[in-house]
Amino acid sequence: MIYGKMWLVVKPSVGVPVFLGAVAVGSFAVHLALLTHTTWVPKFLNGNAAAPTAAVAVVPNAAVPQKP
Repeated sequence: MIYGKMWLVVKPSVGVPVFLGAVAVGSFAVHLALLTHTTWVPKFLNGNAAAPTAAVAVVPNAAVPQKP
């Protein structure tokens, strides 16, 4: 283990729950930020995703008159 000496300073009964709690709080903060700062995530989660838009037609170069 790379950080094996860390457990000489911090007890595993304290360090592991603190680490897992920090991961949970960070994950919750990221998800909350996505829900409150975007418009498409709440719509996507509610099933109200926008309909796909139509593709734009591309005119080939042969249809454009060329100068002599």
